[in-house]
Amino acid sequence: MTSVRNHRQRLNGNSIIVLFLLLLTTIACSTTKKTGKPTTNTPPVRTEDKVSVYDPATGTYILVPRDAVKVDTIKWTEDKSAPIVTDKGDPIDSPDTKDKYEISLLVPLNSENYPDLETQIDSRLSRFLHYYGGMRIAAEEIEKQGLPVTVRTFDTEISVATLNEILKDPALRRSDVIVGPYDKENIEAVASFGALNEKIVVSPWLPAFNLDSENPYFIQTVPGLSKNAEAIMDYIADELSDRKIYLVARNNPTEIQRLTSFKKNTALRTEDLIIDDTSIELAKTNLGFLLDDREGTIFIMPYYAKTDEQFVSSFLRKLHADKGTHDVIVFGLPQWTGFSNLNPNYMESLSVHISSPTHVNTDHSTYRSFRDKFYRAYFTMPDSQAYLGYDLLMWLAHSLEEGGKDALTKGKPSGEFGLASGFDIKPVYKSDSNRPSDIKKPLYYENAKVRILKYVNQDFEVAR
Repeated sequence: MTSVRNHRQRLNGNSIIVLFLLLLTTIACSTTKKTGKPTTNTPPVRTEDKVSVYDPATGTYILVPRDAVKVDTIKWTEDKSAPIVTDKGDPIDSPDTKDKYEISLLVPLNSENYPDLETQIDSRLSRFLHYYGGMRIAAEEIEKQGLPVTVRTFDTEISVATLNEILKDPALRRSDVIVGPYDKENIEAVASFGALNEKIVVSPWLPAFNLDSENPYFIQTVPGLSKNAEAIMDYIADELSDRKIYLVARNNPTEIQRLTSFKKNTALRTEDLIIDDTSIELAKTNLGFLLDDREGTIFIMPYYAKTDEQFVSSFLRKLHADKGTHDVIVFGLPQWTGFSNLNPNYMESLSVHISSPTHVNTDHSTYRSFRDKFYRAYFTMPDSQAYLGYDLLMWLAHSLEEGGKDALTKGKPSGEFGLASGFDIKPVYKSDSNRPSDIKKPLYYENAKVRILKYVNQDFEVAR
C-alpha cells in the first residue's frame, strides 16, 4: 500500500491542495504494499540516452542504450515513417472471459515530493490529479453497478526504479489491464511487460506512440495524426465534397511529407499548396487567385506544434484579407484549442474546423451528475482531464464485463461519445512490408474516435 504521511494541511483557499490530499488518501486505500526504491551502486545514467528493457536473467527492467533496442516513437513533430494501415484484424485467438477482472492504474503523482505541501503543485501534476479524480468517481459507480472489476492504483513517481518495483508486485502481475504510465521510457517498459505476460496495456496520454515490433496487447487511446487526418477527410467527403481542397505546407520536406496522411481518401481530390514565402506576415503571398471555385474552397493546415502558431496565425490573417466575399473553410488539428494568438474574428470569418478526440459534452445526460459528484468529493470543479479519466475507466469496465479482454480490441466501437471522449479501437499494421505475416498481427491498437468541431460565436461546438 502506498503510505501517506500525516500532512499538515495548509490550504489557503487552494482547492487543488484539497484534491491532492484526498486523492493521496484514495491511493493509500486502493493499492497494495508500498513499493520500495531499490538501492544501486551503479553510476547515474542519463535517462534520455537509455530505455527500459526486460532482463530475463534478473526478472526486472534495466536501462540500456537506446540504439541497442528496436523501439521507435513516432511523435507528432516528426512524420518520417512509412504510412500505417488499419483493418479489422483478429490477432488474439483465444477468448478470455472471467468472473472478475483487475485493472491497475499507474499514475505519476510524485506524492513523496510534497511532504508539507509547501511546494507549488505544477500544471502537469494538476492534470493527473483531475484525471485520477475522474477515475475515482468512475470506480465508485463501477462498484455500485456491480460490474466485475476491481481497480487498484500505483504512484509511479515518474521513476524507472519505482516502476521496476511496481512490476514485481504480485497485485500488478495479477492485473488483466494496466493503464499508464505517462513517460515514454516507462511506457516502453510496461508495453514490453504486457506483451510478455499477455496483459492489455492502455496508454491514455501520449499520442501516436508507435512500436517497431508487434504488440497486440498495447492500446493507444489518444488518436494520432493519421486518425485525425482520416476523420477530417471523411467529414469533407460526406459534407463538402464539391469544394476545391488545398493541403497547406511550408516548403520543407517534413511538412510536405505530412500531407500524405490527408491523401488516402480516394473519393477526394486534393492539391498541395506549398508556401515559399518566409516573411512573418506572408507579405509576398497572394491567396485570392485560389478562391475562384463557386462552391467554395477548403484549406487544410496540419500544424500542431506551438512553434507553428505564428505561421498558422499569419496564414489565417492573409486568407481573411484575400478572401473577399468568397466562401472559405479552414481545417486544423486539436492543438489549435491551445493556441493563444489566433484571431477569433479570422477564425469565425474562415469557418475554422478542427478535429478533436476530446470535447466536454455539457448536454450529456450524466454531465451535471458527474460535475456535482466531483465537486462534493474534491471541493473543486473538474477540468477536461477529469471527464476523460471517467470515460476511460467506465469504457474499460463495461467492455470487460461484456466480453473480457478481447472486447477491448475486437469489440464493436461505441456508437456514442462519453462525457468527453469515445472509443473505436482499431488495429494498426505495417504497410511497408511484402511479408504476408506482417499483416496478421498488429503493431498495436489505436483509438479512431474523433469529433469534428466548428468555431462559432467565439467557441468550438460539435459539427460531428
